[in-house]
Amino acid sequence: MSDVLGRLRRSPEGTPRNFRRDQELQLRLRGEYGPEWWQVLPGFTLLLLGIAAPLFTLGWLWDRIGWWAALLGAVALAHAARAAVLRRRRALARKRRRAVCFTLDQVDAADDRGFRTIVGRLLIRDGWTRVRGVRISGTVVHLVGNGPDGRQLGLAFERGVEQAGQEDGGRAALRPVSAAPQLPDGVEAGPRALFVVVSSGSFARERVVWAARTDVRLVDRPMLQRWAAGEDLAVLLDLGLDDVRPDAP
Repeated sequence: MSDVLGRLRRSPEGTPRNFRRDQELQLRLRGEYGPEWWQVLPGFTLLLLGIAAPLFTLGWLWDRIGWWAALLGAVALAHAARAAVLRRRRALARKRRRAVCFTLDQVDAADDRGFRTIVGRLLIRDGWTRVRGVRISGTVVHLVGNGPDGRQLGLAFERGVEQAGQEDGGRAALRPVSAAPQLPDGVEAGPRALFVVVSSGSFARERVVWAARTDVRLVDRPMLQRWAAGEDLAVLLDLGLDDVRPDAP
């Protein structure tokens, strides 16, 4: 009798129960099954304690001292929570910068498309949104985007002439930009629009004078090295963004 009951309890081959077991096995083998309940239980317990302890403390203050003490406690708790969130945000920003860093050797080894890709990734790392390429003429492509503070960006490129033994990387003599980087057709530049020229080399004096007269920011080889190593573009160009901090990579 027990043998018959045992056979009835076992699920036959091809049933939904067997299929679910096979799927679970495949997920476990690929590492996609997820944690078990005993693995998330400690974290869940800490979360409940993190919510219950402050509420208990506020209730105790209200009952033993008065409503004003509970109010002060709530303000202090909110301040501590905000500080913790800001610390976590800065830690994530530092981690993101460490993950998206490049060297000048990588920049020099990249072709034009690779150069634009590197700069585009640096912009996205620093919080710029809607970063995309806009073809101006022939092989000339500008990057455009929106800054963390909403300002528009037009960014052009110049490739420096790298020469062995020349510390400054050579002049930015290839594909010189003779006008401010353009925004997409039909998009009017706002009063706070930012125009930047990035070079893997250095800029001649006349180019610096031209940039100053046309309100174009220049990023030369030393600045590009700092930017690629993790420094924020807003800090590099002194854009005056209050929420940007020069966190070390």
